[in-house]
Amino acid sequence: MSTRLEDLPNELFFQIFSVYFDGVELYKIFFGLNSRFNCLLKSLNNIYLRLEDSNDNQSINLFSTKVISLYIGSKHPSIKFLPLLINIRSITLVDPTIIQILNLLEISHHLEHISILWSNPYSVNLISVRSFYELIFSASSSESLRSCRFYLPESHSSYFEPKHISFSFLRSIYVQISIPLADFRRLIHLCPHLIRFEIEIIDNSYSNEETIIVFNYHEHVNIRRFHIYNLLSLDIFHIYIEHLPNLENLYISMTFPSHPMDVFQQLSQIIYRINHLKNFHFRFSTDFCNLDQQQLEKLKQINPFFENISIQNEDDEIVFTN
Repeated sequence: MSTRLEDLPNELFFQIFSVYFDGVELYKIFFGLNSRFNCLLKSLNNIYLRLEDSNDNQSINLFSTKVISLYIGSKHPSIKFLPLLINIRSITLVDPTIIQILNLLEISHHLEHISILWSNPYSVNLISVRSFYELIFSASSSESLRSCRFYLPESHSSYFEPKHISFSFLRSIYVQISIPLADFRRLIHLCPHLIRFEIEIIDNSYSNEETIIVFNYHEHVNIRRFHIYNLLSLDIFHIYIEHLPNLENLYISMTFPSHPMDVFQQLSQIIYRINHLKNFHFRFSTDFCNLDQQQLEKLKQINPFFENISIQNEDDEIVFTN
């Protein structure tokens, strides 16, 4: 016996709606089909809304009080409607304008997660970058914030930053930085209760010219997971590790110019110094000569964390992954 779509129980529709569709898709596909679907959609909670352009705005009025997670693409013109989203907890902005950043002030006291994404991290709107930085540093406006992704402005040291400020509420951050060691030290100093810390190094003229910023030596005892993308050199990596005595999970991605055997020997010496390390994942690429199977086996024997190394070729590079 055939079953019509209309014969399916409401519970199954709720499951399908919540797993396979965001709020914009639900509105475009199902709203207005009949009164039953309209009622089902109006009774949904915990909506994720993905706004790519102005054609997606019709879903806002239907779900305004039900949206808890919002994504706004780079082609979407504005977020003047944000005050309507009274229950929003998470927001992602792609290539935001200064107006969009300022409008975050309307809802920042509710937000638990903010993510600022840039299509090209080497060409960002610095006015928006600095405005968001200042918004985050107005701690009273973001006391609910638990995780955040943002770009640290290159000229951040010239901005007002009260010495007494401390972001005790933040537990996880992903930050794009251009002054690797100084920015790293600044952030662990400002965020004493971080558990997960991810940094992506933007390799530009600042990356190799560290600005001297005086901080007392500070061990961050709470960080358990540390990810570093585009690491420039293993020579300075041990400095990061010295500040993270209780690190358990480590991820590194980098490109190296020397022979893989030399790099893995150096890396092994570093990770042996991480007393509580449980998981180590990496992605290393090089244009150095290929390795034969015998050399690969030697690499795996250097350290127990290297036992699952695999190699693949990508864009004329050799990529080591674990």
